[in-house]
Amino acid sequence: MKSRVTKDEQNILSAIMNDVANKIGNPIFELWFDHTVQWNLSGSTLSISAPTAFAMERIRRVYQRDIAEVACSTKGRLLQLEFTVAPTENELTSSTSQDDQNLLETTAHVSPLTVPTSRAAHDETSTLNAQPRPTFSNLVCGASNQIAFGASQAIVESPGTISPLFVYGPSGSGKTHLLQSIWDEFRGRVKPGRAMYLTAEQFTTHFLEGLQGKGLASFRRRYRDVDVLLIDQIEFFVGKSATTLEFHYTIDSLLRSGKQLVFSAKAPATEIVGLGADLVARLSSGLVCNIAPPDESMRLQIAQQYCSRHQLDISSEIVLMLVRRVQPDARHVQGALNRIRILQQVAGTGLTLRQAEEQLNDLFQCVQRPVGIQDIEKAICKTFGLDKKSLRSNGKIKSISHPRMLAMWLARKYTRAAYSEIGEFFGNRAHTTVISANRRVASWIKADASITMAYGECRVADAIKRVEAHF
Repeated sequence: MKSRVTKDEQNILSAIMNDVANKIGNPIFELWFDHTVQWNLSGSTLSISAPTAFAMERIRRVYQRDIAEVACSTKGRLLQLEFTVAPTENELTSSTSQDDQNLLETTAHVSPLTVPTSRAAHDETSTLNAQPRPTFSNLVCGASNQIAFGASQAIVESPGTISPLFVYGPSGSGKTHLLQSIWDEFRGRVKPGRAMYLTAEQFTTHFLEGLQGKGLASFRRRYRDVDVLLIDQIEFFVGKSATTLEFHYTIDSLLRSGKQLVFSAKAPATEIVGLGADLVARLSSGLVCNIAPPDESMRLQIAQQYCSRHQLDISSEIVLMLVRRVQPDARHVQGALNRIRILQQVAGTGLTLRQAEEQLNDLFQCVQRPVGIQDIEKAICKTFGLDKKSLRSNGKIKSISHPRMLAMWLARKYTRAAYSEIGEFFGNRAHTTVISANRRVASWIKADASITMAYGECRVADAIKRVEAHF
């Protein structure tokens, strides 16, 4: 049982933590000593508890000396350092065998600056390599997905009250993880087969199989007799009229029964051309949530979680560097970590920061590919539901002129094209028109103004993010 920390000990502990952060740098401290790492001071013993054996072993091996020096300076004498692996809540409440309990609660008792041999960091390697089942517990939540995350928890607690839930965002933003986490929660609450998750491609395949095998009635019973239906990547339905119609009728049937529906796509339904107005209205009738790419702090957590799960022994400086430069897709972070892992295995030693930057340079260039005027035009047309002919026309109505000005502003931001070149591309306009458009958009952003889109008004800043997501 953990001993009670006195007020004086808490003050000393806070001072030690602040000094350690200053010594190793705040970004690195936040990476390896986040809220899951617990500090406790009792008498002459300073205890640090990490959530996994890998994290505990790395903290002990890499930062033990720094912690000991800071603790000695703050306390005025040497302290005994104790590094432990904290059992999870399930492990605390469930009964386990003696061997399992010894593994879960492996403790490294060390005197200052001594390095004992630990077996915990090397155990259970076979399970660490397995891909974990997506759940809410291993989903990193932050500013980019907090609304969608909150809505997901709400529908789990009260199914059918917010239906359908429609989440959208670019690849790698965590849409699939979120849907599968919801599915995982419902599978434990409803009868087998009453909660179903699948992609739009799988739905299409099953529908076509039903048509060809004359099993359409069976197909409809399978998908309309459920309590929860989650379909991922619904933009796949575009251009498949028969499947889209069946999907539409399936939604109608389930909504009339008060069932829970959850869908995802790369863009809001209003911007997916080809679904039809009625279907778009139904998809948008519940709650629509945007999921943006993970920000730097979220990518740090994702990287730390990935390193811990796969026991990747990569320096904190390299981890911090790659999460800052490999963006916005979290998958690129995992790919970069795996490359560093293999390179270190081949070299037989850890890489320096400079070596890591050199080895990942092609990945950085790939992720940060140049954006051309054609890319901007395509993204604007897709976001605002326009065609190229309209965007380049002399039309002066707001639904055309404002997206055109936004396209010119983005062209100046992302390309090296001159004003005259941009003006010529967007309908042979004078360079002064482009200058005026840039000033106009800048004033919109400063005033937090709105711009008209197909489904209504939208903040200019949000509209820009949606356009940039298509690059």
